[in-house]
Formats: sequence, C-alpha cells, structure tokens
Amino acid sequence: MRSDKRKTLGLQVKKGQVFVRAPRFVAQSQITALVQAKSAWLKAKVAEQKLLLANEVSLFCQGSDIWIRGTLKRLDIRYLPGGKNKARVQELEQAIILELPALSQNRSHEQLALTVKKQLELWFKTQAQLYIPARLEHWSSVTGLSYKSYKIRQYKARWGSCNNRAELSFNSLLMMAPDWVIDYVIVHELCHLQHLNHSPAFWQLVAGFYPQYALAKQWLKSNQVKLDWK
Repeated sequence: MRSDKRKTLGLQVKKGQVFVRAPRFVAQSQITALVQAKSAWLKAKVAEQKLLLANEVSLFCQGSDIWIRGTLKRLDIRYLPGGKNKARVQELEQAIILELPALSQNRSHEQLALTVKKQLELWFKTQAQLYIPARLEHWSSVTGLSYKSYKIRQYKARWGSCNNRAELSFNSLLMMAPDWVIDYVIVHELCHLQHLNHSPAFWQLVAGFYPQYALAKQWLKSNQVKLDWK
C-alpha cells in the first residue's frame, strides 16, 4: 500500500497476511530488498498468526470448553428463531449457552468464531462489572490501601495494572478464573499502590495479605492457553 502522506517504509503481518506500507516515492527495488531482508521474521510471524487463528476457531466452536469462574463449561451455540437478532448468553451449571441470530449460520467457520468470541467477551465484561467492584472494595478495606479510580476492560497482555496516579485497571477476562485467583490479582494491584515495582518488598506485602498468591500465579500460568484471547 502506497501513500503520499507516509514518510517511512514498513511491514505489517495481520491475520497471517503480509502488508507493505510505503511512501509513493520509494522504489520497488527498495521494497523488495526490505522484504527479502526480513523474510525470516515475516515467515515466523505468518506461521504464528495462522496458528493463533486456528486455535481461535477451535476454541470458539460448538462443544468447546470455556473457563467461567474457574470451571470449564461446554459452549452450546444455538440460533434464535424468526426475526430475533439480539444475541443472548445463558450460564448453566455445566454449560454456557450462546444464542445467535439465525443468519449467523451462513457465516464461515472463521467468521462465526469471531462472532462467538465477541459475544462472550461482551458477556464477560458485564460479569466483571458486576463482580469486581465489590471485591475491590473488600480488599481495599482489608489492606488499608486506597486507590483513586479503577476501570474494567479487556487487555491483550495483562490481568491488571496500577499507575503512579493510584489508578487501577482490571482485565474483564479475569471472570474466567476462580474467585480466589481474581482476589489475588486485585490484591496484587492494590499492593502496587505502595510499591510500584516487583521488588522483594512488594512480594512480601502481597504474601502478607494473600499467602496463597503463588498458587494463583501458577493457575494463571498453567491455564494460559485457554485464557489467551488475543
């Protein structure tokens, strides 16, 4: 893709495809040379993203297992009758039922997987907004650590964060984890209000309020494959 506004030559890999973004004045020979120089990196990124796409399709399909509050539940995709077009999610003891508009049946496996993923993400965000604030208040009271504000949204590479303005954030996909793991993440971020690092003093503070923190960290690590919704 060439552009009059662009000043530099760059490469991008998106959903397993390579894109070249270049200023209009750059010669084709320069573009070819860059692609050749970066060929090993490009092949690795394409392979990585194709694997992620394949995993995404297999995770968000009929009968797959989804973590919900620490319990694996079977995904049951159903289709709404007639002209009903608003997706609905219902949680049962052993299953999570996702009802989609009937027209969704006509989509490819990849498109359907993306639709399923989006609807589940919206549902998890709603659940997080209902659950996390009360637990945050509880642990703030227990620890005596006060925050200025918090937000809940989906992140690609973190379960929570804390900045030097005492603002906390939490990943809505925490609702896949058991309650005791969610509590650990909340305590972890609250302790950053006192130690904005991962020093021995920070971990000592975490352990003082949440002795089983190492088990919670291990649970997140052990189940990373099903928790990683990038």
